[in-house]
Amino acid sequence: MNFKIIFLSLVLFPAQVMAENILSVSPQRANIRSGPGAEYEVVWEAAKYYPLEVVDRDGNWLKISDYANDEGWIHRSLLSGVPTVVVTSQKANVRTGPGMEYEVSWVLDEEYSLKLLEAEGDWLKVSDGGEVSGWIHRTVAWGFSEPPSIEKSPAY
Repeated sequence: MNFKIIFLSLVLFPAQVMAENILSVSPQRANIRSGPGAEYEVVWEAAKYYPLEVVDRDGNWLKISDYANDEGWIHRSLLSGVPTVVVTSQKANVRTGPGMEYEVSWVLDEEYSLKLLEAEGDWLKVSDGGEVSGWIHRTVAWGFSEPPSIEKSPAY
């Protein structure tokens, strides 16, 4: 019986379950390494606000996965609980309001990471902390599904 409840909650509420394990990159750039330590090779870099799902831990090092299921290790001090999303489509329109009837103010490329400010239905209000600010559709983004009322601090 417990298995059915867990399974149903994962199927019916995947965003809420997933959001518990997502943290975001806090500095402008962070190295993602092949293993849990500074001596391991840098396999890729993540930009500020890039959301990462925590899948394992080794001391102060967290094994992470991104929207494309690329994995690596990052030091926990480089992550925060700031709610963020990353563009997962080739291009994403940033609109002046939460709907298709609003004007497109920016067009972002895949892997552009943004801070999540607000959610309204299928629309997310986002900002890059600079010039880009507006609304994108949920279907073109991955990361936090809702901005928490209080920014969480990493429990990892």
